[in-house]
Amino acid sequence: MRGRVASALVVLLLAAAARGQDACLSGDSTLGDQRALAALRTSSDTDCPCASVTGALGRRRYDRCVRAEIASALHAGTLRSACLQTAAQSLYRSTVCGTNRVACGRYALTDYASSCRLAAPAGPNQCEARTQLIENPCSAQTRCADVVEWTAGTCIDPRQPGPYGVGVRTVQMTKDSVVMPGTPRVLDTVVWYPTAPGAAPVDSMLAGVVDAPLDNSGGPYPLLLFSHGSCGFPAQSTFLTALLASYGFVVAAPPHPGNTIYDFPSCGTTNAQLASAQERPNDIIFATDQMLAATGDSTSPFFGAIDPQRVGMSGHSFGGLTTYLVVTRDPRYRIAVPMAPAVFNIPMVTIPSLTMLGQIDTVVNDTGIRAAYDAASAPKVKVEIAHAGHYAFSDGCFPSSDCNPPVTLTQDEAHAIVRRWVVPFVQRYLAGDLRYEPFLDSVPPGVDVAQSR
Repeated sequence: MRGRVASALVVLLLAAAARGQDACLSGDSTLGDQRALAALRTSSDTDCPCASVTGALGRRRYDRCVRAEIASALHAGTLRSACLQTAAQSLYRSTVCGTNRVACGRYALTDYASSCRLAAPAGPNQCEARTQLIENPCSAQTRCADVVEWTAGTCIDPRQPGPYGVGVRTVQMTKDSVVMPGTPRVLDTVVWYPTAPGAAPVDSMLAGVVDAPLDNSGGPYPLLLFSHGSCGFPAQSTFLTALLASYGFVVAAPPHPGNTIYDFPSCGTTNAQLASAQERPNDIIFATDQMLAATGDSTSPFFGAIDPQRVGMSGHSFGGLTTYLVVTRDPRYRIAVPMAPAVFNIPMVTIPSLTMLGQIDTVVNDTGIRAAYDAASAPKVKVEIAHAGHYAFSDGCFPSSDCNPPVTLTQDEAHAIVRRWVVPFVQRYLAGDLRYEPFLDSVPPGVDVAQSR
C-alpha cells in the first residue's frame, strides 16, 4: 500500500512540474524530446538486456529495469517530466523481452488514422481486421511507437530498404547544347534500378552494385528522374535515389555540365547558372527519351525495365527549379517532387506534387516555395521539416547554420524524415500503390504538413 501511495505522489509531483511546459513532442521542445526519447530507448536496450531470460519473469525484470531507466533520466534532467507518459508507453508497449505478443499496426478506412495494439499470437492471423480498420502484423517493429510514427499503421517502414537489391550503372548520353548549338553535352547519367535481393558488393560511393543485372520480376518499373543542385552531381542524394530503387523504381540522374561540382568554382557564377537554367530541362527530357528508348531495345540492360506511362520528376535546390521547368513543359511526367527548390517565377504545377523544405533554409526562399505550393493543383502535399536547412536533402552538408547539429537535425535524422514522405508519395502517385495512402494522412512530430488531396 505504501509503495502505491509513493508512486501516486511521484506522478502528482511530476504532473505539477510539467504544468507550464510544452506538451511532449510539441513546440520548441520537439527536437529535444525526440532525442531524449531515442537516448532513453538506447540506454534501455543496453542496460536492460533480456536475451537470456524468457517468460513472464523476464518481462517483470525488464519492466523494473525500464522504470529505473526512466527515473534516472528524469532525475538527471535528460528527460522532461512532460514526456514521462510518452516514454513509459514507448518502452512498455513493446514486444521485446519475455513476451510472445505481436505489434498490430492499424489504420482506419475512413480517415486513415493510425494506431497500434499488442496482440497475443493466434495463428497466422493474429492481427485480425476489425470494423472500419485494417490491421497488419508488424514483425520488424518491436514498439508500437515506431509502428505509428514510422509506418502509419501499415507495418512498412520507408526508412528501411525495400524488397529488391540495388543495381547501379553509369550510362553515357550525348546531346547538343541549347546555349551553344553544335557543342556536345556528355551526360554520364547514373541509373539506380532493382536487382536481386542481397546483391553484392555495394559500391560505397554509388550505393549500389555496379552493373548488376536487372531484376525483371516486378517490372516494368516506374521511372523517376532526379536533378542535382547547383554545383552538385548525380550521386549527391544516394540516401534517397538508391533507396527508391530497392522499392521497385528506376531512378535516372543526369549531370548538368557547367553546373556540377567538377566545374567548381565557375559552376556557381551568374553566367553558369543562367546557362544551366536553359540547359537543364533539355538534359532531363533527353535522358528520359534515352531511358524510354532503352526499355524497347533488346540489346540494352534496361530492356523491358520501364513503364512509359509512369514517369516522374524530382530534384533538389536548382534541381527543384528544374523539376518545375520540366513538368510544366512536358506532359509525360506524372508526379513532381521538388525538394528545397529554388523559385523565381511561380510555376503552375498541375500534376500530383510533394513539396519539401527545411524551415531554417538560408539558401533558397521558403516563402517562394510556399507560394509555389499554393499555386499547384491538387493532389498536393507540402512537408516542412523543423530544425532542418538546405542540405537535409543531400548526402553531405556544408557546416553552417543550415547544418549545425545538435542545434539542427543531423543528416541521419533529416534523411529519415525525407524517406518517410518521399517513398510513400511516389509509391502512391507514381506506382499507384494504395497501401501507402495512410502515410500521407498521418503527421508525426517534427514536421508541419499541408495538403489538398
